[in-house]
Order: sequence, then C-alpha cells, then structure tokens
Amino acid sequence: MTASSVFNAYIDTNIMLMLAAFLWLSTRTLLKRSYLRSAFSTHLQVLYGLLLAVAIAPVIICLHNWLTQIGLVNSGYVPSISDYALSQYLNGKFQMAPSTFETLWMSRTLFIQNVVSLGSSAGIAIAATLGLGILVYSIRLLGNALSIRKTIQRSYLWRRSGRLEIRLTDRSDIPFSTRGLRRRYIVLPSTLLLEADDLKIAITHEIQHMRQGDLDWELALELARPLFFWNPGFAFFKREVEALRELACDQQVLMRKQIGIREYCDCLLRVCRNAIKPNGARKILVPSVPLVSSPKDKHAAKFLRFRVMSMLSRGRVLPGRWVSCILVLPLLAFISIGSIATQSNGDWSQDRLMLSTIVNLERLDQRTLATQY
Repeated sequence: MTASSVFNAYIDTNIMLMLAAFLWLSTRTLLKRSYLRSAFSTHLQVLYGLLLAVAIAPVIICLHNWLTQIGLVNSGYVPSISDYALSQYLNGKFQMAPSTFETLWMSRTLFIQNVVSLGSSAGIAIAATLGLGILVYSIRLLGNALSIRKTIQRSYLWRRSGRLEIRLTDRSDIPFSTRGLRRRYIVLPSTLLLEADDLKIAITHEIQHMRQGDLDWELALELARPLFFWNPGFAFFKREVEALRELACDQQVLMRKQIGIREYCDCLLRVCRNAIKPNGARKILVPSVPLVSSPKDKHAAKFLRFRVMSMLSRGRVLPGRWVSCILVLPLLAFISIGSIATQSNGDWSQDRLMLSTIVNLERLDQRTLATQY
C-alpha cells in the first residue's frame, strides 16, 4: 500500500462517481416514463444500490487484479480504455505525433506522480487545494456534530424505547432525527406538544426514515463529503438522496392509512410556517434528517410544493424489494466493468513497447534533423 496506489484508488472512485451520476440520470428518466414513476421507495433503493456499487468499486478493482495475477481471470475479458486507445493509434485509426500521444496516454500516471511526489508547482497546488478542502470540510462536519450533540444534551428526554430516544428542545424549529454510535434520536420542537396531530405525524415520519436506513446513509454521505467536496457528482447524489428519501417516506407513511393526506400536508405547512417566523429558521445541522427542508434553502418552497402534489396524485406503487434488486444488478455490472476498464495499465505490454520505440525513433529523427541544420 503506497501513497500512489491510495491516490489512484481515490481518482478511480471519483471517476466512478461521475459515471454513476450519468447512469442514475438515465435510470431516473426510464423510471419516470414507466409504471414505476410513482414508486419513490423503489427509486430510493436503486439509488442507494448505485451508491453502494461506487463505494465497493475499489474492492472490485483489487479483486480483479488479484484474480488476474493468479491466473483465474484473463485481463482481456475487460479491456482497458487506455490499452484500447493505444491499439487504435498503432493501427492508424487516428493521426497524432507519437510524443504527443504518449504524453496524453501517460497523463494520468504523470498527474499521480506529480501530486504524490510534489514534483511540480501544479502538483503542489493540487495537493494543497485537496488537503485544505478536506481539512475545512472535516472541521465543519466536526462542528456540526458537536452542535447536534449539544442540542441533544440540552434537550428533554420525553420518551425512550430501546435505543430510540424522543427528545424535546427549544433550539430547533423543525423536527429531525439523527443517530450516534449506539442510540437513535428524534428531536422535536417543544411547541409540537400543543399540536397532538402534528406530534404524531412528526414521530411517524422520522421513524419511517429509520426503517428506510436514511440515518445511516446520511451519516455515510456526510463522512464522505470532505473527500469529495469538489466532485459535482457527489453534490448531485446528495440532492437526489435528500429529495427521494422525503418522497419515499411520505409515501410509506400515507400507505398505512393511519394519517390522512390533508392532515399530513397541513402538518408540513405548519412546520414551515413556524420555521419562517422572525425568531425561527435556525440552521438545520447535518448529519440529520429533518421533517422539511430549511426555509433558508432557495429550493425549499419548490420542493415542498412537489411533495404535496405527489401526495395528492398518488399513482401505482410497487414497494417490493425484488424490483429494486432487478434494477440494481445491471447498474452494478456497469460500475464494475467501468471501474476495471478505467484502470491504467502499468505493465509493459507489446503495444506499449512499440509506442516507446516509435517515440524514441521520432526523437532520434528530430535530433538528426537538428544536427543537419
């Protein structure tokens, strides 16, 4: 395990994150045009499955490399993109100066070397930017975690069931749920005690988030944010998860038919109204899963309207997990193949030796011409 291999795995994960974002855009479009367009729980499970595939991509690469080394898998089964580009160049499919192609072909390897060894000013700048960004976002995450812990410690323990604690606080205007290492918490504004229906809805809603595993995923995504703060694919997935988990939670709660749609929507509107009072709208800290988005979020009103419209126009829902598994399997295959295909080949293959020979001949020819003139 070297610094180069770790940084190479980091680059692979970022590439797979971007690939997964395009896969999810395509999958989401297909789901919206199918009879599963209203099955938000299925959408969420597929999204979680895709994120899990990205998380295990480095493991798949290591497993493939190990199986290749011991001879159980032929490396030609999944050709490397770089090797394919090299073979096409050597076959004359496109014209380019050999030295220029070699520079482009080796760009990833050179980039990793420059960043890890700090061998150039660009490498130093990139390493410093990544290090500073990771440090800043890690400090922010730690600060938010400490703020949530302080809110929980200063709250009043109202109910306890096993590892679940329901607490009341005056430090938050929006109900939210979070978790620690052993316990899970539902934190409610103390004003909800005056609204029995809203209290019931808030607790039911947050418990459903726990059943869906949303707390665990929220914690995992927030822990990953410092590493992928610059990656637009990560920001895209974070927004998608936040939206789908609320839509799926609303849908699952209403499917039990213990709470009416109008009663549920009125509760969401009242919570938002209380949060935009002059003394309200306090920041929602992460990692936590709130009942509604913070009113300070510019997209909060638009998304709340979409949530209400989704509840009023419920379509056919297929909550079976087998549907999600069927949809996740091809996505997992795409990520696995993509993670292997994007690997740079470190071996001196015949094509690479030929490219090196052509480049050396080109340089020798240039020196000969320079000597003649």
